[in-house]
Amino acid sequence: MMRSCVSFHHALSWKLQLQQPQQLRKLYYHRQLIAFSSNFRINHFSPLHKRGSQLSSSTTKLNDIHTLEGGTNYYANQEYLKRTIIPVRNSDDSDYDTCINDKSDTIKNLLVCGDGDLSFSADNAQSLNEANVNLIATVLEEQSVHEEVYQRSKANADMIQSYPGHQVKYGIDATKLETIFSFSDNTDTDTVTAKGFESGFDRIQFNFPHWRGKANHRYNRQLIDAFLKSASNVLADDGEIHIALCEGQGGCDARNLKEYRDTWTPAFFASNHGLLLMDVFPFSPSYNLSSHRGVDRGFKIGKAPEMYVFGKPNSDRTIKRKELMMCCRHELHIVLPDEYTLNMDQKGTNSPYSAREIIDGDAIKDIIESIIPQGIVVDVPERRFLTKDETGYDFDMVIYLVVYCGQSKVLRRDEADEYRHATECEVEKHVPLRENRRGRLVSRPFPYYLLQSIIDDHTS
Repeated sequence: MMRSCVSFHHALSWKLQLQQPQQLRKLYYHRQLIAFSSNFRINHFSPLHKRGSQLSSSTTKLNDIHTLEGGTNYYANQEYLKRTIIPVRNSDDSDYDTCINDKSDTIKNLLVCGDGDLSFSADNAQSLNEANVNLIATVLEEQSVHEEVYQRSKANADMIQSYPGHQVKYGIDATKLETIFSFSDNTDTDTVTAKGFESGFDRIQFNFPHWRGKANHRYNRQLIDAFLKSASNVLADDGEIHIALCEGQGGCDARNLKEYRDTWTPAFFASNHGLLLMDVFPFSPSYNLSSHRGVDRGFKIGKAPEMYVFGKPNSDRTIKRKELMMCCRHELHIVLPDEYTLNMDQKGTNSPYSAREIIDGDAIKDIIESIIPQGIVVDVPERRFLTKDETGYDFDMVIYLVVYCGQSKVLRRDEADEYRHATECEVEKHVPLRENRRGRLVSRPFPYYLLQSIIDDHTS
């Protein structure tokens, strides 16, 4: 019974009643957590990306695309050639505007991995050439195999290479890019030699990656993990990795942790390789989707495919949409001595904070923020006061839910646990902690938009 009392489970607003000798004080504490939509994907895209979603979702054949007025290919939209498209909150609107930071020049080069029958690269070759963007299109198969399997292989390759600065490379394993591409001065014939690739790739794109043959989530997670690890090693410092995923694969429409863990969890793997999830937006392919389990056949992508954008953290690159941040959480159990509860406004013996400031949570958040490195956002979305009768001990207690979020710094579980340890040491300088609740490992990383469901799960 005592264990259930001290567990953190109250997700709704609550009323705190403190019985004191002089009077009955009633303090009301309300949840600060932003309530996100149960379907994150529908409501949290920037206007630019909503416009982009109006592109046709049909699998138009390559030879039909180039007859359409104005073209419908992806990079015909010049905004997608910009570096670091970061949505920021508009001060006059609750929706998100799109802001291009100071490094808003267009990309200079693009590496496309696993391009099926090369239709995506062929479809965008002209637009990229007109924007002075060098393209390297790659496929896993060797040239002879590729031309035998895919009907449009040679025609697509010829179209790509008809533009100066564009290349097609065969036999390229997207999980071993660092062994194939070198950006040193001493390059050989098997490495990138085209102008514009000297400092790494500005953009690496992998549309609808899938383990060859029929596979479950395990193998596709391994593919995503290995690709992100490899791509991060050949990515320019201000470059981006774009991964298009079918509906349900990326996790942004998950409603709880169970559903999220049943996806490919690309943001989790990205954080392990020093990458931030910068953006997610609808992706409506208009090129020929052909490469189903290694044969020249189309495949289904669901009603709402999405593009996931990853980048290396730096001083200019910050995740503006909090729901995209990867987080870790833990509970902090504060013991309130009698001297605190007898006079709510009296300062503690070893602390400049009063009991009221501690219970409110503002003081706790200030203490934690003073020791956490820049780039990590601290959130204390929930707190609960427990009286002696509720705890079964001879002291009152406050339980806080502490959340660390990676904003411009990658958050890994081991680092988050170091923050937890530092938090416990620093908070204990001001107020005692419940000893048997110290030192517990933080949660596995999760996206912030799932925090509400996590709290609700504790409630149920």
